[in-house]
Amino acid sequence: MQKSRLHLIATVVVTCTALTVAGCAAASIPADERAGARADRTTVSVGPPSGESAEVGGHTVSTADGYAADGAPISEIADTPAIANLDADLRHAVARATEAAAADGVEVRINSGWRSRAYQQALLDQGVEEHGSLEEARRWVNTPDRSTHVQGRAVDVGAIDAAVWMQEHGRQFGLCQSYENESWHYELATTAGGECPPMRRDSSAG
Repeated sequence: MQKSRLHLIATVVVTCTALTVAGCAAASIPADERAGARADRTTVSVGPPSGESAEVGGHTVSTADGYAADGAPISEIADTPAIANLDADLRHAVARATEAAAADGVEVRINSGWRSRAYQQALLDQGVEEHGSLEEARRWVNTPDRSTHVQGRAVDVGAIDAAVWMQEHGRQFGLCQSYENESWHYELATTAGGECPPMRRDSSAG
């Protein structure tokens, strides 16, 4: 277990610069048939851009796109599009994991959840600017067509202690880290207590 903690912390240190571009976008995983992959899920809209907004990759994004300036526990942002538009089973699993982590003295904050296609494209454009090429950016940010954030099937958690806790306990709730280089990106990829599928190298592998 100590080896796992050291490996995860080392991964976070090496990849921390990617956090400026939201760090993740997941590719489709073999469990596309899960209920969470339903294409007809109704999404929540808050109307015209209001509340928090920012310039990302040359685009203006807002709360309506799933943007949030700061992470927060899922219970505090449950009514925002970033959480409300997540697959219901994923929401439930994250809420249960958050409660269990709190009992261990660890606060799990959701830094990113559902994203609009426009927000995902903005993150990808920003990634190209920061990493110098689409090929390199794709290691950290998926395309709108492939992103499981856009599909409502992924969350990014923070801070480091929460990511460590999730790596050790997430599978008890069916939550699995998807990519080796993204210690913060979790999807509902197995049943509660089941085995997580092997992690992919990065989002470009999906």
